[in-house]
Amino acid sequence: MTEKEALQNAADEARKAARAGREFAGLLDDYAKYLTQPSWRQRAQESYRSALNKLTVISEGLAACDKLIAESAESAAADSAHQDELKQIALQQEAENEATRKHVTAEKPIRRPIRIAKKAVGK
Repeated sequence: MTEKEALQNAADEARKAARAGREFAGLLDDYAKYLTQPSWRQRAQESYRSALNKLTVISEGLAACDKLIAESAESAAADSAHQDELKQIALQQEAENEATRKHVTAEKPIRRPIRIAKKAVGK
C-alpha cells in the first residue's frame, strides 16, 4: 500500500468515526430525554447500551486511523529508502561507465612518433 492510499484509507476511517460520533451524540441526547421520565426508563437503558456500542465503534475507528497513519509513515520511509537505493545504484552505474570509458581509452595503443632516417650510402 502506498503512502497516498494509506492516508486516503485513514481519512475514510476518520469520516466513519465522525459519522458515528454524530450518531453517538444523538443517542446521548435521547438517553438524557428518556432518563428524566420515569415511564421511559427501559428506553433510557436501550439508549445507554446503543450509545456504548457507538462509542466502541468510534474507538475502533480511531484506532484503525492511527494504524493506517503508522502504515503510511512506514510506507513513506520505505519509498524514501527505495528511492535512495535507486539513486545509489544510478551513481554507481555512472561511475562504472566513466571508469569503463577511461579504461577503454587507456587500452588503445599509444602511437609514438618514429623517425626513419636514411643511412648515407657510400659517399
